[in-house]
Amino acid sequence: MTSITVVVPAYNAAGVLGKCLQHLAEQDYPKDRYEVVVVDDGSTDATPEVVAEARRRLELELRYVRQANAGRAAARNAGARAARCPVLLFLDADVWAAPQLLSAHARHYVGDQRVGVQGPSFTHPDSRSNPFMEVKEMFPDLTPRRARDLSPYHVITRNFSVRAEDLWGVGGFDESFTGYGWEDIELGLRLRRHGVRLHWEPSAVTWHYHVEDLEAACRKQTEAGRGAVYFWRKYGCPFGLGMFLELHPVVRPLKWLVYRSGLLTPGVRVLLRCAERALQSAGGKSRKLWLAVASECYNHLLWHAYYEGVWSALRRRG
Repeated sequence: MTSITVVVPAYNAAGVLGKCLQHLAEQDYPKDRYEVVVVDDGSTDATPEVVAEARRRLELELRYVRQANAGRAAARNAGARAARCPVLLFLDADVWAAPQLLSAHARHYVGDQRVGVQGPSFTHPDSRSNPFMEVKEMFPDLTPRRARDLSPYHVITRNFSVRAEDLWGVGGFDESFTGYGWEDIELGLRLRRHGVRLHWEPSAVTWHYHVEDLEAACRKQTEAGRGAVYFWRKYGCPFGLGMFLELHPVVRPLKWLVYRSGLLTPGVRVLLRCAERALQSAGGKSRKLWLAVASECYNHLLWHAYYEGVWSALRRRG
């Protein structure tokens, strides 16, 4: 039976990490066939105390690694280096695993087939505590996912496994991704190019419990915009990747007009304020309508933040 190291990067995650570890202790997988490595990425909260308490309370092979704050890519690499098992499963500290998570990943690692396995991560219902969170997954993602030939553009490493030898065979995560976004998809591209087949496993379910508001999400999207420029340039600015990242020169004039010119965004902000006020008392069909309006406004403002990061990164190279 496959042995698995679960790598959990954590940064100021004291409020959610305990529940993450509790769910990992409740897996239907044999206790002697998996371990958990928590990598503390320079936290300033009670994250170390949460890990210590979990060690005392849970029946779980749990180890703790601490590093200076360097980002999730570096933290995942640190966890992978500390791993004792041949298969690595990457989660996040605010991700809660269904009991069958490890079993679902493990059944793909039979024989010597080189694979990486992606499972779904759904927004936890209890995290829908404000209008911004309420519209999460309001419109379903209908992008097809091939079970035995998953696109690397679907790799999300808050629920992704791969053999350690394959991870290090492509050099691990690129630690130049220090902000939010893209380090997982970029890893997926390198794995795919080096002959690792990516699998989609819908029964490897996790729940993402992360409550945020528009302001916090916009900060992350600005980081993602900067990271996207680095990602694109790393691969030589190819057309396909530039279109996927929506920053190729072909689309930039339109993106600038919509998101950076100031023609639309002020009106979107006014409309959003109207929608959020209406949601304070709306119910039934009226509430669904106003949520749809709010969702479109949030989406515009998130893209506005993304292109703030894109343009700032492009300017740095003239």
